[in-house]
Amino acid sequence: MRFLKYILIIAIQVLSFTSFAQQDQEQALPKGLVTAFQQGNSISLASFFSDRIELKIQDKEAIYSRSQAKQIMAKFFEKYKPKSLKKKHIGGKADSPYFIGTLFTNNGNFRTTFLLKGDGDKAIIHRLSIEVE
Repeated sequence: MRFLKYILIIAIQVLSFTSFAQQDQEQALPKGLVTAFQQGNSISLASFFSDRIELKIQDKEAIYSRSQAKQIMAKFFEKYKPKSLKKKHIGGKADSPYFIGTLFTNNGNFRTTFLLKGDGDKAIIHRLSIEVE
């Protein structure tokens, strides 16, 4: 009976730790980032871009300035109006989290990944990839 009690206590501690770790990673994303994607707001989204961002949209990949990337995303959002962004996974370290999700649009769904650098609300996107799912 004591043995079962110890196993139960350990299981609760492990589950609590896992829950806190997930909350910390989710909090690592800047607050308006997901909202900018869901609204298709290239101006708000560009505020999270680094000065030079590696951008891959479908088959085209290059490194762009923030203003170039903003224009590219504006054209993308015109053609593919976002409906929602569903998180599949958030991982990485506290100062370099990454996001993997699905962007649902009026013209199809896209696997969306981005890598951030920085901490919390100061994190900026260094790499953004949007590929047909």
